Amino acid sequence: MEDSVLDLCCGSGDLAFLLSEKVGSQGKVIGLDFSKELLSVASSRQKLLSKPCYENIEWVEGDALDLPFSDGYFDGITMGYGLRNVVDKRRAMQEIFRVLKEGSRVSILDFNKSNVPITALIQSPLSLGMDD
Repeated sequence: MEDSVLDLCCGSGDLAFLLSEKVGSQGKVIGLDFSKELLSVASSRQKLLSKPCYENIEWVEGDALDLPFSDGYFDGITMGYGLRNVVDKRRAMQEIFRVLKEGSRVSILDFNKSNVPITALIQSPLSLGMDD
């Protein structure tokens, strides 16, 4: 089965490279970021590291608030330290869930205090199974 995964706000590509190793040559990884400069760094690293599994990564310049993908496109989505830089967290979360296939998973790593109910819920210790 070919998995298609998105590393949102991918920066220089650290998570995209890890995802590439997990999905293998049959899978597809898209690293999306608004910064053309960081995407250039990621692309350079991809060429420098030149692992065969990294050939399945595509770098896309784009906006987390208006993802250029169809509904239910991805089998998984990651975002590492990107949510804090998004100006409309609710909209970003709506876009993430729009492009995620039903029953698939999203993993967000961030430290961010939020008063927005959906992001506050995701960040609460209870939702992570860490309640006392």
